[in-house]
Amino acid sequence: MKKIIFVVWFVLLTVSSAFAAEIKVGDKAPDFKLNDSAGKEYSLNVPQFKGKVLYIAYVDPDEKDTNNHVEEALKKEQDSGALDKARYENFWIVNLKATVKPNFIIKSALKSKQKNTGATIILDPDYTILNLWGVKNDSSNVVVLDKERVCRYVHNGKLSSEEVVKLVKVIKEYQAK
Repeated sequence: MKKIIFVVWFVLLTVSSAFAAEIKVGDKAPDFKLNDSAGKEYSLNVPQFKGKVLYIAYVDPDEKDTNNHVEEALKKEQDSGALDKARYENFWIVNLKATVKPNFIIKSALKSKQKNTGATIILDPDYTILNLWGVKNDSSNVVVLDKERVCRYVHNGKLSSEEVVKLVKVIKEYQAK
């Protein structure tokens, strides 16, 4: 009997995870609790993010360079003053289960990325964001949340030049509100 209950529970858990509703523009983002590589806990409500528009890259470590051009565009906008660091925050959530690489190798590679971009890097060891937000696995996802944590932009995969312009425009629009 215990075996049957376990199998039913496992199937229900697997099926419910596979069909998590994908976050869409206009949806309020469910909160999470995840840690960075030093063990510091983050959520959408930490003081560092309070009152700011959030640019979130949810990435497969094997795809961490897919949107380097986006990071460069955001840094250029920030350096020019077009993106106000007091009203905008850039951070990454790394999907650790999307790769076979050991976590210590991933963490080492991400230190360089963090140094270059200035982004906070948070680790997702168990598909928390995948299950909460329904984003794609084994890919690079971009989500922009306004100050109220409503999704204002979402994209899966490599952003085209046009999408980068659109992304920057959305961030600028909502940081001004």
